[in-house]
Amino acid sequence: MVVTHRALNGFKSMKDDELVITVQTILRAMDSNTHFTTPSPALADVQTELDDFLTKLAAVRKRGAPEDTALKNESRIILVDTMAKLSYYVNLTANGILSVLLSSGFPTNPSPTTTQPPVKIQGVKLLDTNQSGQVRLQFQMQKKIRIYEYRYAKSTDPENWSDRNSTTDSRITVIAPLEPGIRYLFQVRAVNQHGAGDWSDSATIIVR
Repeated sequence: MVVTHRALNGFKSMKDDELVITVQTILRAMDSNTHFTTPSPALADVQTELDDFLTKLAAVRKRGAPEDTALKNESRIILVDTMAKLSYYVNLTANGILSVLLSSGFPTNPSPTTTQPPVKIQGVKLLDTNQSGQVRLQFQMQKKIRIYEYRYAKSTDPENWSDRNSTTDSRITVIAPLEPGIRYLFQVRAVNQHGAGDWSDSATIIVR
């Protein structure tokens, strides 16, 4: 069976944090990318719309007024529409060549053999940073996985996990603010188009 590879346009169904991380990943990947010399829409315009969405998302999380939520949702619609147009440009330019599509940072349709959620993450480590109340999270990446989720809890209340947070980086994710002198538990899992893998074994650290 011949598989036609393409950049996926699933931005409308993404949660806010996932949308932000995915757009940021694409902007980094397409910046100065020789495969995509004339992006349409322009990357600068995408960045402007992302910045606007981030500002309005922050306002929702700070105040949560109905007007803030409405403004955030309106900004999100504009950003999602722009990313749909950019995915069309990427697909037109890449012409189904998988290596070119992957270089864009866009998620792509899976090969027929990729039908399962990711396996359990290994190698979770926590490191001090140069600031009190922060830790750096590291773990082993998995092939073809772009999004990872992590959560944490105080060791004195191990069932009271934080909200899930997303990252695309396995080495430089910094978590703050945390309470100094408290031992925390951290878990990580990988996410693909078929779902989330199992949470990793807990890693622990006493926050400096």
